[in-house]
Amino acid sequence: MVNFKKIAICLCVVGLTSFSSIAVFASEEKVQVVSSKTVDELESSTIYEDAPTTSGLIRVEKVVDLEGVDKSTGKIIDKETFRNSLLKFYNTDKVKYSENIKNINSTIDKIMSSDTQSRVTTQDITPFYADGQVVGRGWSKEPKLTSSENRVTFNRDWVTEDNYRSAVAITVSYTKTLKISRDIGFEGAVEIKNKFGFSASASVEQTSTISQGANVPAWTAWGYRPYIKYKLDQYSGEYYLMIYAGGAINTYYYTKTGSNYSLITKSNEYWSRINTSQSLTATTPTPPTGAPNV
Repeated sequence: MVNFKKIAICLCVVGLTSFSSIAVFASEEKVQVVSSKTVDELESSTIYEDAPTTSGLIRVEKVVDLEGVDKSTGKIIDKETFRNSLLKFYNTDKVKYSENIKNINSTIDKIMSSDTQSRVTTQDITPFYADGQVVGRGWSKEPKLTSSENRVTFNRDWVTEDNYRSAVAITVSYTKTLKISRDIGFEGAVEIKNKFGFSASASVEQTSTISQGANVPAWTAWGYRPYIKYKLDQYSGEYYLMIYAGGAINTYYYTKTGSNYSLITKSNEYWSRINTSQSLTATTPTPPTGAPNV
């Protein structure tokens, strides 16, 4: 005998399962990520000072031969004599070398340590002084702001909806997104970064979105695109490193440069056009491709 009650229950379960699958599929959001080339344009600029645009070694000057040193090996043989000789040099400008005078003993200890005398202590030193010890550093010409630029990063393309030739409003069937990014913060010589307390560079993003379910009125075309406005400040200065090597002190002078990117604003530009003639054969207007009009 066929158990009709059991069959009916099974069919009911199958029917519910099928309905549930269809419901989940229908609720999934469709997303279209629009890809486009990012553009960066100058809006305005001010030049404050003509300065080098790249860092590099400018010149090397011999400062002084120190006493208490074996001239053949360059190693310290009389610590007290060496200290007095180095202190005498620092005392030629007690203001400039105030920190060096304060730390003179630790400086000498570093010079005399066997590992320090045989290893590279800074990447800034040219190869023939790679085994030297930094005994002084600072700005020979303070870093200054050399130029400022107001700039904008944007996309030439837009995320759009075209209902320009329809008398009926429509609903957006899937989400569209368009994203741009821009590094904001400091890039360049660490000495300039530390001097002004700038933050390290990090990426900033802006996204334009037309969401699924949005309403597009009849006879209308509209769209969005992201933009990021920022200020670019260029800095330049002259920095020196005093290097002890081979019983003498030489001063290396470097141009130090850096760029600081400051965020002004980030947002989305909106564009729309209405088909006032309500022509079914009208051509949809094209959004602008130049810099945002904001």
